[in-house]
Order: sequence, then C-alpha cells, then structure tokens
Amino acid sequence: SYIFSFFLIFMTHPFITFQNGRRKTSEETETLFYGEDFHILLRSLNVEVTFRNRTAPHSQTSDEPLMRGGKSVSERAQLNSRLSHLIIESVSEADEGVYTVKDPANPEGARRISLIVRDCSNEQTVKYGDNYHIPLDLPPPSPPPGITLEYRPLSLEATQTSKPALVLLAASGTPREEYKDRIIVGEKTLTLRTVTGADEGSYTIRGPKGEIKTKMCLNVREHMHFLELPQGKRMKINLILNSTLVQVNYTRSSDPAPRRQYVLLDRGEFTDAELGFEGRLSLDGNVFYLDNIRGSDAGEFKVIDILGFPSTTVHLELKPFKLEKLYVAIIALLGFVVFLLLACLVSCLFKVRKRAKRNAALEKLAKEDEGEAFRQVRKHTSGWFKALNTKL
Repeated sequence: SYIFSFFLIFMTHPFITFQNGRRKTSEETETLFYGEDFHILLRSLNVEVTFRNRTAPHSQTSDEPLMRGGKSVSERAQLNSRLSHLIIESVSEADEGVYTVKDPANPEGARRISLIVRDCSNEQTVKYGDNYHIPLDLPPPSPPPGITLEYRPLSLEATQTSKPALVLLAASGTPREEYKDRIIVGEKTLTLRTVTGADEGSYTIRGPKGEIKTKMCLNVREHMHFLELPQGKRMKINLILNSTLVQVNYTRSSDPAPRRQYVLLDRGEFTDAELGFEGRLSLDGNVFYLDNIRGSDAGEFKVIDILGFPSTTVHLELKPFKLEKLYVAIIALLGFVVFLLLACLVSCLFKVRKRAKRNAALEKLAKEDEGEAFRQVRKHTSGWFKALNTKL
C-alpha cells in the first residue's frame, strides 16, 4: 500500500523536484495573446536559453539558441535594461514551443517553459444571425488580389494554434464550397454573413506573400428578449434559421425547482402537448407564434440550433390585468354620477327628516294650545252656570 501511495502521489504531481544536492528540471506553461511580449526570467547572466518550435519534428536534436555567454544571439530575443529578463517581443504562432533556461554549471537544474499563443487579442462580439465584418486595412488596390482568409475554431484557437488553419477564402478569390454564399469581399471589409455559434474562433487575413495582415477573434452571443405582455395577446419569436434546423425548449416559471425543460418544437415538428398549448402554437416561415397567452405560460423560451448553440432566449412575463383608458374614464364618470345621486338622496332625506321633526313639533304645540283653550271654556262655562243658578 505504501508503494501504491507513493506511485499515486508521483503520478498526480509529475513535476515534483527532489533535492539531492542538485535541483531537477522544472516544467512551466505560459499562455499569451497574439502580439504580447514574452518575458523570460534570468536568475543569472551565465544561463543559456534555447527554443524548440512546437512544430519541429521529434527527431530534431538541435534547438535554436537565443542567449549564450550573457548576450542575446537571436534577433527575436532582447535583454531588458536591467539584464533580468530575456524578452521575445510581439509573440506570434511561430514563437509557440518550449524555451529551455539552463545553467552550464548545473545542467540538471534547467527550466522548461511551454509557450502557448492565443490567436488574437482583438475580439469582437456579434449577435447570432448577424453579419461579421473584418476590416481590410490594406494598401490599394483594395481589396488586393491574392489575399486569403483562414479560420480556427474556438476549441483550437486557445490551445492548439500550431495546427493548420482552415482556408475559407483561397488566394484565387474562391471561397470554400460551404462558404460561397456567406463570404463577401468589399473594398474595406470582408463580411461573413449570418454567423452562428459554430463560427466562433479566430480569423486571419494573409497577404499575397503569406504575411499576416489582420487577425481577429469572433464571439457569438445569443439574442436576449424580456417580454411583458397582457393576457390574451400573441407572442412571436424569430427563429433566425429555418424551423427544421432548430429546437425550441420551454421552462415554466411556476414549476418548482429544479424546473423541467420541455421541447415544444423539434426540427419543424411540434412535440409536447401536455402543457395546454394545444391549438395555440404555430409557425410562419422562421417565426414561432404562441397565441392567446395565459398566466401559466410565463417562463423561458430558448431556441437552439442543431449543433446545440443557443440563438435566442425569450423571458415571458404577463402584465397584471389593466382596463383600457376609455373604460377607466367611463367608470370614473359613472362613479361621479352615482356620487351626485347619493349626495342628492342624502340631502332629500335630511330635508324630509327635518320637515317631519318640524311638523311633529307643530302638532305637539297645537295639542297643547287646544287643551288650554278647553280648560278656559270649561272654566267660563262653569262660572256662567253658577251665576245663572244664583239668579234663579
């Protein structure tokens, strides 16, 4: 088990160095953009620096010397003013390879630096389906005859620039078969039409002698749309490509996490019918429609091409129910009329009640007056009868 553990540690750390009086060779890796400067640290001026190109055959035994005896021996390498670094200016693909820094007094303590050059430092982002314009900064006649366009996919551009590039436009001016309708050479620009995720990578324009004139990188981004529509309206999505070349996936907002992804359209055919979309999905050319949208339709609609690159993402939300302005005005007017009627009714009730109170008071007063008059009549009558009896 001890032997196995030692073997495992050694395999997972292949660049471990051991101290037995001398330091063993160390391996390093550095990645630079095209056109950047490569600085090699020098621990002393007695070291020797050599270079082996990445494309050199394995049988080659001699490396290109860059520094020896405290001096630079190559046009590509220069010592800085402090004599602390050896500088390779403006690196390109030709500078990719292994740089060995070795002290003749201790040849086993060498440093090997593997340099990787990313194709370009000038990157441009283009939306999926748009045109990609590469400027032609070339002398007249423009465009000059004999220019070529080379392409490296994104997967090769970052780490495998030593591999041959794909020639999209030959020096004869003939585009590659599958690019015949997509490459347009103008006076000042070279245009690649309708880019997709598969077009991501680096593009190099070379002159008639093979020299690099322009080098650019293309990044393709999907279209992002955030829609807020009222219930009952129609939603439309531009598929950009033919419907037979895309897939439309849907994720419902109301579903609990992790949310399931449903396939609504697969290469021109509608699929899922379990979400209540029956009779509401339709196609018109490259346009995808969802009619009479409902509250339960809120979610994410993602369009993906047949290679798996996303082209469009639509986030759908529904607006809260809102009356039209005309209806709001009519309801407000009706409310005002009702308010006036209620005010009139309250006023009438107040007047009726006030009148009733007054009539009651008058009636009570009348009753009190009539009682007093009856008592006066009875008193006078009683006195009259008493006087009459006395005379008799």
